[in-house]
Parts: sequence; structure tokens; C-alpha cells
Amino acid sequence: MVTIALGSKNPVKINATKEALDVLKLNWDLIGIEVDSGVDKQPFCDQTYVGARNRALNVIRVTNADIGLGIEGGVCNVYGKFIANAVVYVITKEGLENFAISSSFTLPSSMVSLILQGKELGEASDIIFKTNNSKTKEGAIGLLTNNVINRKMLYVQPIVLALYPIYNMMINNTPF
Repeated sequence: MVTIALGSKNPVKINATKEALDVLKLNWDLIGIEVDSGVDKQPFCDQTYVGARNRALNVIRVTNADIGLGIEGGVCNVYGKFIANAVVYVITKEGLENFAISSSFTLPSSMVSLILQGKELGEASDIIFKTNNSKTKEGAIGLLTNNVINRKMLYVQPIVLALYPIYNMMINNTPF
């Protein structure tokens, strides 16, 4: 049995990973362990990639799982607009690495202002929408889109995309 370790205990990230594995029809064991990302609480731009990779590396070291998976949400200024997205990074214990990026969405200036004051996106969302701990539920994207797209939905596709070289290699013996 293949064991995949997720570098988080956030229920949204765990449920998104479970859904991605179900979509792929992979009956892999999944464990969630909180590990350090090694980047700021609210990563910006390239820090998002570094944080996701660090989570994947750290969780594979801690668990000795077959696959380490890290998901890191970040914010970046692109063409004068602040966008949010997530990076999903996977590493096998043999050293194969791959990553994928979620859809990006622009952030309203009220959120950007709070983020630039040092708040994490989830904290900024909670303040503006008067919610509590939205990052373990619908996330900023769910609040902004009235749950047409929620945080779990945002993560499923990049998890599938990050994992494709591994499951193709295992199922079809296709090299990456």
C-alpha cells in the first residue's frame, strides 16, 4: 500500500487530498501531519513554492511515507493586482519531485490592505466577512464567490496535476 503524507492537519487540505485520490481511484493511505513550511505565515510570490516544497520534504522526513505532499497558499502582486493561489508540491522518497498551481483569483483592496499590515489571508477574510477560521472551511475564495468555488475545490485539481507523474509511473509504468 502506498502511503501519502500531507504536511498539514487542515481539514480542507486533507479533504481535498482525499477527493483527489478518489477521483484518481487511488486507494492510498493518507496521513496528515503538521510540519513547518519554513516561510512567513503569509507567503508572497516565490515563497509559496518554497513553502509547499518544504512541507513536502519535511513531512516525508518525519513520516518516511512513500510520497510527501505540501500545499501552500500565497499572495502575489501581478500587474498591479494582488492575486491569491496555492502551490501543491509532491516528492517521493526516491526523489521524484513535481508541483502544480491552483487557479488564481484577485483580492479586493480591503483584504490586500490587511495583508500588507501583516495579516494572513485567512485572518483578513475573517475580519472582512465577520467569520471565524474560514481557512479551515470555505476559505477566502468561498467567501468571495458565495461558495461557487470553495477552498477544497481550488485544491483538488492541482493535487491531481502534481501527482500525475507518480500515478502514471505506478499504473502505466510511464516515466516522467
